[in-house]
Amino acid sequence: MRSPGETKRGVIAMIVGGALFVVNDAFVKLATETMPLGELLVVRGIFAIACVLTLIMSFGDGKRIGAAAKPVVLLRASLEFMVSLCYVAAIAQLPIGDLTTIMQATPIIMTILCAVLRIELVDWQRWLAVIVGFGGVLMIAQPGGANFTVFTLLALASASLVALRDLVTRKISGEVPPTVVILTTTIFASLGGLVLGIGETWHQPSAYEFGLLMGAAIIVSIANSLMVVAYRSADISILSPLRYLVVVWAAGMGFLVFDERPGFAGVLGAAFIVGSGLYTGYRERARHLRARESVEVVA
Repeated sequence: MRSPGETKRGVIAMIVGGALFVVNDAFVKLATETMPLGELLVVRGIFAIACVLTLIMSFGDGKRIGAAAKPVVLLRASLEFMVSLCYVAAIAQLPIGDLTTIMQATPIIMTILCAVLRIELVDWQRWLAVIVGFGGVLMIAQPGGANFTVFTLLALASASLVALRDLVTRKISGEVPPTVVILTTTIFASLGGLVLGIGETWHQPSAYEFGLLMGAAIIVSIANSLMVVAYRSADISILSPLRYLVVVWAAGMGFLVFDERPGFAGVLGAAFIVGSGLYTGYRERARHLRARESVEVVA
């Protein structure tokens, strides 16, 4: 059982970390207005790698940095490589609120993957939640509408790849420090910039662009660290609903910084996705509780 103090620390870390991820996205989106996407990823990656290495040394994880070469860690990083390509391309063109909301479909996609790959059985209630969640995605994406573009598909691809990445993350041994996992992720994301940079015309970043990307690197590194603190301090069942606060943060950021105003369909779609995700999390928590109770009875 977690102590009240630990739980409180985890909740605060989750809320602040989610808000910082949105601030990072805003900085990156601002930088895409003047910088080629590949150069952006590389420059931000250099700053981010320096930040993560600082965290590794601060946490005393330097002796275990060799764990970054484990195949499962490299597989996760390879998926992050593809996530970065899709996500940065999408954020340059889509409203930040819409993109953030579409990304919240990740748990729904993971449920589908678990069923298709036969990792676990999915009952009809969870399938119903999946249908409702994808209904919300369709309301935001609006296939066939004027706002539906290849960048919308890239956002959906990014959410799907994140689901795959998270499934792989479950296979990583607890002996591998989270900071080392983050380091491999950051390095591979930067390599994504080199791929995107093929054919781009790079330029000397201005002080403003450097400031945005340095700020994004520092902020995303702090956000990742807060996520580690959150999941180490509080139960997942408490933290899962809080992840959807990023939809609120992103809507506020989109309105204040980019003058984005979601329509009725977008708001209703967000409600469907969040509701579906919350219900899926509730069913998952109930399943784990039943499994734990059955183990205790047997013991």
